[in-house]
Amino acid sequence: MRRARFLKIVLTATTGVMMFSASAISAPLQHGAGVAAAVPSVTDKVWCRYGNCYDNGGGAAVGGLVGGLIGGVIAAGAANAAAQQEAAAAQQHAASCAQRYRSYDAASNTFQAKDGRRYPCQ
Repeated sequence: MRRARFLKIVLTATTGVMMFSASAISAPLQHGAGVAAAVPSVTDKVWCRYGNCYDNGGGAAVGGLVGGLIGGVIAAGAANAAAQQEAAAAQQHAASCAQRYRSYDAASNTFQAKDGRRYPCQ
């Protein structure tokens, strides 16, 4: 019983991920007639511990929630890694400019030349 329910949750989550892939997002929108034809007309019976009962779709909600959480964690991790790389590059740039120019100002990213003007550090 648990294995079948677990399989249903995994398949639902996988289907949710496939629906939100780049090819599905870039596909043209379809009218409801195609979607309605894909839905079965008869409700499947699910056997519970103490007899038969009907599944109300709770597994689909849990699968969607788990898939959304996993996707959010992946996106947040990628954004965090990109921010760390950007901060490291900025720090390396500032250190390089400070080493080249004694009058370097990190707040404005400029240095003062002999003519008295301030120029951006490249």
